[in-house]
Amino acid sequence: MKTLIISIFTTFSIFVIASCTTNKGSFLLINNAKETILRSTVTICGQTIELKNIQPTKSAVGSYYVKSDSHYSIKVEFQSGKELRKELGYVTNGFDFHHEILVTDIEIEITNINVE
Repeated sequence: MKTLIISIFTTFSIFVIASCTTNKGSFLLINNAKETILRSTVTICGQTIELKNIQPTKSAVGSYYVKSDSHYSIKVEFQSGKELRKELGYVTNGFDFHHEILVTDIEIEITNINVE
């Protein structure tokens, strides 16, 4: 009986610890367009990350917590007023993610994915 109680307690403790851990995600937004990105908003896992004034050939980093299955919703506003929007990628709870997101004059795409 004592062994059963210890086994149940151990299993419950592992479950509680595992459910309290949060995975992390990050992305590198690379401006490969010919003009400055005035503002970019990236929404993932219910969190919105805003990045501003990314010059051509430069990049900016954003981070978030992976709380659930999700994808990126990205909006980019260029200095000229032109906008790009795209939904792409995928993350799921239980892993850490790092993505490289490339922005060109006409497209937004994920060019590198690292999952741990």
